[in-house]
Amino acid sequence: MKKLLILAATLAAFSSLIAQDDAEVTMSLGYESQYVFRGFALANDSMVASMEAKFGDAHLGFWSNQPIVGNFDNEFDFYGGFGFEIAEGINLDLGGTLYYYPETVGNTDTFELYASFGIDTGLDPAITIYYDLDLEAITVEGSVGESWEMDEKTSFDVSAFLGNVNGNGFDYSYFGASADVVKSFSDTASGSIGVRYSDGSWTGLIQDGPQDEIWFGGSISTGW
Repeated sequence: MKKLLILAATLAAFSSLIAQDDAEVTMSLGYESQYVFRGFALANDSMVASMEAKFGDAHLGFWSNQPIVGNFDNEFDFYGGFGFEIAEGINLDLGGTLYYYPETVGNTDTFELYASFGIDTGLDPAITIYYDLDLEAITVEGSVGESWEMDEKTSFDVSAFLGNVNGNGFDYSYFGASADVVKSFSDTASGSIGVRYSDGSWTGLIQDGPQDEIWFGGSISTGW
């Protein structure tokens, strides 16, 4: 019941933000040959959709993975937060995410809080701390990224991440990277295609931990 109330409140707030004249809204639709989350391959070929609205320092959005083949469950993530500058060149984003699996039998939905620190400098370094209230798991993830201009409307974007998850009876690390070619069609529309890699190591109760995975994906996005 508590998660349903969170979901309802998120949808109501999201609808309210979109209705604001000065809200910035972005949406995207893409395909991924695999769905990998924090080192774990959770689905094969999947359609991925998202929408996010920003209003001032606040942002609300949802993200969804819809498997195309195989016996995998749909996933809907509803998130929101506030981002602000805490010192010159240092930003903090605070918020939470509801992971919702409508087709999964049992109480598998979880709610996670996060705090993300970013630095406005080369490689855009960031570190994010997550705490899942239901799984009682702490995740710490660091990331970097860079973008190089290929021509007036095309860029080559790369990113890398390293994380650790510590929960009740399990502990594992994961890492990965991605590389995408991004093409701008207009001031608000773009498309991308690229390759991703992920791996990790684990201990404890996890029988099938993070595996060496390479996959590809692409998306189109627009905003207003």
